Amino acid sequence: MLREELGRANRAMADKMSQLGETLTQRVRDLRDQVTNAPQNLLALESRFMSGDMPEQEYKSTREEYRNQLTKNLRNIDEIRSLLLIMSQLDARPSGPGQGPQGPGMMGRPSSPD
Repeated sequence: MLREELGRANRAMADKMSQLGETLTQRVRDLRDQVTNAPQNLLALESRFMSGDMPEQEYKSTREEYRNQLTKNLRNIDEIRSLLLIMSQLDARPSGPGQGPQGPGMMGRPSSPD
């Protein structure tokens, strides 16, 4: 009976890790898109300001918003790195007796956000 409960707990943990992996992968894609678009957005902002289409106060506040968003993205990337490290350590843990490196029914994390 204890072995069955352990098996159920291992499967539940594997499911949660798989969900977390999927969530992290999607978050990495979102961050990648935001970071990729940042230079383009900054250039467009500079162009609008230099051409006189945007008042200085709006330019400064928008530029500050972009800076804050990039800072937040960097923090999120660090958090994701930490979570991925924890997940890889959990994946490397030996399973219960008679099980391979991954417990029964365990699915691996997505390998790449691309």
